[in-house]
Amino acid sequence: MPSQKDISSTERLLKLIRSDEGPSGESTPGAADVSSSGKAGRGDTRGFLAKRSLSVGVDIGLDELRLVKVRQSSSGQYELLDCRKVFIESGVSWGTPGFAGFLKAELEKFCGPGKDCSIWGMIRSDRVDVEGLRVPKVGKKQLENAVFWTAKKNTVFDEKETTLDFEIQGEVVEEGVPKLSVVICTAPKREVEEMKGLFDEIGFPLAGLTVAPFALQNFFRAGWMSLPDRTATLYIGDDSSRIDVFSKGNLVMTRDIRAGINSMAESLLEEHSTVFVPGGEWGEVSGGIDLGQTLDPMTIEDAKDLVFSLGFDSPPPYGEADRFGLGKEEIFAMINPALERLVRQVERTLEHYTVILGNEGIDFVYVFSDAGVYRPVVEYVGGQLKLESDVFDPLAPENPFSGSLTANTFTSQRASLTSALGLALSSLPRTPNLIFTHSDKEKSARIRRVNRVIISAFAVAAVVFIGLFFWMGNTVDRKAAALERLDRQLQRDTQVIEEAARTMVSEIKDNRLVLQRFAERYFGVAVIGELAKLTPQGVHLLAVKATMRKGAGAEARKTAEGLTINGVVTGDPGFLESVLAKYVLDLRNSRMFRKVTIDKHAREAFHAGEALHFSIVIDFA
Repeated sequence: MPSQKDISSTERLLKLIRSDEGPSGESTPGAADVSSSGKAGRGDTRGFLAKRSLSVGVDIGLDELRLVKVRQSSSGQYELLDCRKVFIESGVSWGTPGFAGFLKAELEKFCGPGKDCSIWGMIRSDRVDVEGLRVPKVGKKQLENAVFWTAKKNTVFDEKETTLDFEIQGEVVEEGVPKLSVVICTAPKREVEEMKGLFDEIGFPLAGLTVAPFALQNFFRAGWMSLPDRTATLYIGDDSSRIDVFSKGNLVMTRDIRAGINSMAESLLEEHSTVFVPGGEWGEVSGGIDLGQTLDPMTIEDAKDLVFSLGFDSPPPYGEADRFGLGKEEIFAMINPALERLVRQVERTLEHYTVILGNEGIDFVYVFSDAGVYRPVVEYVGGQLKLESDVFDPLAPENPFSGSLTANTFTSQRASLTSALGLALSSLPRTPNLIFTHSDKEKSARIRRVNRVIISAFAVAAVVFIGLFFWMGNTVDRKAAALERLDRQLQRDTQVIEEAARTMVSEIKDNRLVLQRFAERYFGVAVIGELAKLTPQGVHLLAVKATMRKGAGAEARKTAEGLTINGVVTGDPGFLESVLAKYVLDLRNSRMFRKVTIDKHAREAFHAGEALHFSIVIDFA
């Protein structure tokens, strides 16, 4: 079995965070696993609508899984329901085959069997880049292209391998030209797809995937904390730190700084080695240390433990103070060179933001770390930057949204849950999302607009058709009533009209017989008269022969064999055929003749001259 000395600094830290007992063996109020099953149980009984408002932040660290669950009421108020930290053993760490099963089991315990939670995750990668840009003010359709090409100009990335998301933060004026302030986030598509695929595989699909600076931005936008308009947050990590600058709730700049806890541990080890004599005694007086005390040599792991211990609201773990004779004041003094280098880089970052970019100065700086923050470190950072400063502790018991869940807990126990809480406060409208980017949001908005138009059109059409249905029904009823009245009137008037109708029909028949007799008598005269009217000068009729069958005049017209006309056309020899053609055309246009056909025509001698002899056959109309 490995000894206590063989345990790594990270494992020692996690053991202390997870421990429910202090160094003396006494119970420590509010353990780091601040799960409250009773609180969460009450949240599960508030109905369907309440469940849909649940949001869970999932922060996957190297050695620890951090979970936070919050609920937002219909009035916009938040309530912290549960938070939990679970140690990740080396056999089931990220990338191993058993990690998916481990994550699924923990989420099932934390979210419940209903899985009715909005789950947000965070992508951790040094290749993630968050930048603030100024793009020309263009129309909505051209905005995405403008942001893309501006981002390509300022940031190196391969669009085929990179997911790009951006957020419009408002309009600014740069050198008299109105522009749009945009913050962009680029991340490798492969890592985004891996994270999304992991949660899909275990049956807890992600509602969103974002990065740490945007998780912090949620505290401003969700109203979880009341923060100054121009605020900077300094996160001190193991290998690197990060400075995030916020203005009016918007992330306007973020920068990584290659200095962190490990740099401080190296500084502590170096300072300690200058006063430690290899024989086991101190060579110089340092901070009230007994020169006759025999001390163990310090390793880099020991130095990390001591640096981590600064953030705890309790004595250093495993008696490091006894082993090395160092209190928190001595440790702080030894890490001061590394801390000073860190602050100088933060100072240059803030100068770039204010002097180079021309922004207003920062009013406040918050400092935090996953292992908590030593109050003198916060005061030192604020003093060097000449800014008001404080520990960033959104889960503080005095926060009304935290309720009683974090009561009697230490700051160091709450510190590592900061990012998970920020993730739980995420929502699609206010948080950039790497699996549902600005482009996806615009497409979804267009689809919603089209759907609203279609639904509105159907609603209007339904109202129109319903109105038309009732109007037509009323009209049909009125017409039916009118028809019934007319039927009754018709029945009454039929007898009166019938006698008059008989008289009228008798008169019509008599008149028809008179007209038929008239037609019989004068039909031949009418035919001759029509021919006389239509025959032009130059056309001479030699013979007209009509064959009429026996019968009434009307019947004779219907059964007439025809009318044959023989004649000649005289005049200018060049126009004889034209005169004949016109004559035939006039006959055809007559309403009395049905069919006119030239039977024959030929030029022959006529009265010592030449004339066009013709024969025309006419059928009666």
